[in-house]
Amino acid sequence: MNEIKKGNFALALTLIDKEISESPDDPETLYNFAICCSRTGNHKKAILVLKDLLEKFDRFIERDNIFRMIIFSNIQLGNFEEALNLVDLRLKVNIGDLKLLSFRAHILEKQNKFSEAITIHRNILKLNPEYKNSLNSLAFLLSSKKNPTEQDLFESTDLLKILLKQEPDNSAYLDSFGVLLKKRGMKNEAVRAFNKALAKDNRYSNIILDHLQDLI
Repeated sequence: MNEIKKGNFALALTLIDKEISESPDDPETLYNFAICCSRTGNHKKAILVLKDLLEKFDRFIERDNIFRMIIFSNIQLGNFEEALNLVDLRLKVNIGDLKLLSFRAHILEKQNKFSEAITIHRNILKLNPEYKNSLNSLAFLLSSKKNPTEQDLFESTDLLKILLKQEPDNSAYLDSFGVLLKKRGMKNEAVRAFNKALAKDNRYSNIILDHLQDLI
């Protein structure tokens, strides 16, 4: 659907409602509906629709993506154990799947298991040294340690230099850079990095504002 490709998920939901009333058992329509639910924050509904899809259409081509979306929505809802169990189940089927491994690291990060999350990201980068999600996540986790070593901060700096050289306006990278600067005691520079991140993309504003705490 064009509106989904454009990122107009609220409008797409309205259009899909009509399609569902006409073809309630079309898997593609239901899949698109779940995408829109997820992207507009209705994660409970997304999970219900996706689980129904798995049950009714066991050969649907987007099956792997359905599992990933269920995992993502459970993470957003704070259902970390359920998400982790599903990740581990899918990793038995798709060994070495970088997206699943990234989900696993993210869940462990949310559970404050930084060392385990760092290990996973390092393993991902052994498989793909240019995997940007892990480059950024590793930089963030190293800086976010309670007592990072100077080596941790140097490594985080090197990783973020690579990423920001490629995408200087990426809000996720700017946020990680702000965390690094904050940990180094560079208050003014950190505030500028966080403010730039907020200006470029407000999808993660709550996270960025949380990192901005105590600086303003």
